[in-house]
Amino acid sequence: MDLSRHEREEKEGVTLLGYVATYLALLVLATLSLGLSRFHFAGGIGVALLIAAVKACAVLWTFMHLAEEHASSRFALVVAVSLMAILIALTLVDVGTRHTFPPKSEVPPSASFYVR
Repeated sequence: MDLSRHEREEKEGVTLLGYVATYLALLVLATLSLGLSRFHFAGGIGVALLIAAVKACAVLWTFMHLAEEHASSRFALVVAVSLMAILIALTLVDVGTRHTFPPKSEVPPSASFYVR
């Protein structure tokens, strides 16, 4: 039995089980993000960004049907995300290397004259 192209694409699409699994994974990751926000530790922002990236990939792959798209569409998304990461990294490097605060000033020796 020969299936038409449209029927083959429907069969290859995301199933109900895939939607439910992605939804449950998003719930778990959202709960993990909420729990992470209650604890303050050194790498918390990095972990939160990693969780957010995983959630974004799950939404893109399943709900926006990126799994069914051609490789060129996936490549365009990878290029866009890479350029965004480069922009963020360059911004962080710029802010991290600026010296905008004046150096600590020492009290001049004659200041004790004015202190009572």
